[in-house]
Amino acid sequence: MPFKGYRVTSPFGYRTHPITGIRGVFHTGIDLVKYHRAPINAFTAGIVLFAGKGKAGSGFGGYGNVVFIHDKNGRGQVYAHLDSVNVRRGQRINKGHIIGRQGNTGNTTGSHLHYEVRKTASSKPPYGWIADRANNCLNPTTYLESFHAAPAKNNSSRVRTIQSTLNKRYNTALTVDGIYGPQTKKALIKGYQTELNKQFNAKLGVDGIWGPKTKSATVTISKNARGNLTWILQAALYALGYNPNGLDGIFGGGTEKAVRDFQRNNKMKTDGKAGKNTFAKMFG
Repeated sequence: MPFKGYRVTSPFGYRTHPITGIRGVFHTGIDLVKYHRAPINAFTAGIVLFAGKGKAGSGFGGYGNVVFIHDKNGRGQVYAHLDSVNVRRGQRINKGHIIGRQGNTGNTTGSHLHYEVRKTASSKPPYGWIADRANNCLNPTTYLESFHAAPAKNNSSRVRTIQSTLNKRYNTALTVDGIYGPQTKKALIKGYQTELNKQFNAKLGVDGIWGPKTKSATVTISKNARGNLTWILQAALYALGYNPNGLDGIFGGGTEKAVRDFQRNNKMKTDGKAGKNTFAKMFG
């Protein structure tokens, strides 16, 4: 229950806009209520990239007072409409840290917390915002359920191993810091593109960008598969907090279970096979 203690007043997804009355508008987050000026605790640890009043053109126009946090997965967590802000840009915070208080700032119909998870945690405007609202953010409920589910042991050490291997295998020049941020994710996508070109003749540009061609490329690997593509899958699972039980490039029972756990937490078809939809959830 990632939002225990809150009342959900507007879920993630399509809705009738509460201010304009326009139907079919995509709500990029979830609206949560405790009481006016209630302390708002961070749902995860992370680094504060923005703390203050959102302005038009900043990616936070209409959001009022905002705190924007970069998490371990490279996602951007938005806490909006706050009455006040209790953190500063560059500050590292832990889960549970009071980042502000529930408020009624910006475009609202009443005091609440608007919480959203942007796919990208950019450190400058528009801070990961894109005009395609339906593809701008992740479902915050399933994301937090996945975020806190069965984390792999020694994950920081694993990510360092992943970064070192990416540097050697794909010449990615990553800083080996044990943090799964945007650059490490981009390097994994480069590895994915490279392996699809080798194994499936996909003819993708190796740029680390999850664009339409990469997203639509046909790929399925499953139990007993071996090789670098399976290693990419295992690396992504470890980086996202799942335990495939090894970085050996062998799709064994542990990897299959980790894929199933990932699919279940993201409300996907749970078959233990890594196809283009599973990779899209990991990298998109």
